[in-house]
Amino acid sequence: MPAEQVALDLDGHQVRVWRAAELERFVDAEALLRDEAAAEPPYWMHLWPGALAAARLIAGAAEVGPGARLLELGCGLGLPALVAAQRGATVVASDWQRAPLAFVRRSAAANGCSLAVLQMDWSAPALQAPFDLCVGAEVGYDAGAEVGIVGALQHLVAPGGAVWLADSVNTARASLAVRLTAAGFTVEVRSVQESEDGRPVRVRLISARRRA
Repeated sequence: MPAEQVALDLDGHQVRVWRAAELERFVDAEALLRDEAAAEPPYWMHLWPGALAAARLIAGAAEVGPGARLLELGCGLGLPALVAAQRGATVVASDWQRAPLAFVRRSAAANGCSLAVLQMDWSAPALQAPFDLCVGAEVGYDAGAEVGIVGALQHLVAPGGAVWLADSVNTARASLAVRLTAAGFTVEVRSVQESEDGRPVRVRLISARRRA
C-alpha cells in the first residue's frame, strides 16, 4: 500500500502522520452506487475533520500530559492518540482492524513518541484498567453503534474521567448524548469548525465526564 507522510500544524502544535497515498484508488465509487452489498471503502485511511478537531482539543488541554492515561477508540490514523503521546500521556490506540495500527506505529516513530496499539472491538473491550480520558473521532455517526460505544465507555472510563467524541457526519442526531447522560455521564455538546479537502466542515464535539 503506497503511503505518504503529512505534516500538520494544530494551532502551533506540530505532528506528522503517515497515511495512504492516492486514497481514491481504494474507493470504487461506481460499485458503491451500483451494489448495496459492495465492500466498504477503507474509511480509516482518510484524515477526517473529527480527528483534526479531537487532536486540536488534546493539543491544548491541561489535563493531557505526563501521568494521564488516554485511550483512542476506533483510531484509524490515530492523530488524537499521537498528539496525546507527544504531550507525554500514556496512550493506547485501538481499532478493530489491524492495518491502521501499523500506520499509527509508523507515525509514532516519525514523531519520536511512544504509545501502545491494540486490535480491539469496542463492543468487547479487551482492557481492564480504567482510563482518565477516552477519545473517539468519527465513531459516533452510526446510530447502531451507540449502545456498544456507551457500554465500552462505562467499562473503560474511570470515575471522574472524561470522554471526547468528535464527529462530522450525522451530527444532528442527539441520541448518543442522551445515552451517555443515562449511563452516568455529565454531557456537554458544542460545534466547532474544521476543514476537509479545503472546504469548511462543522464538527460536533461531545464532552462527557463520568460521575464519580
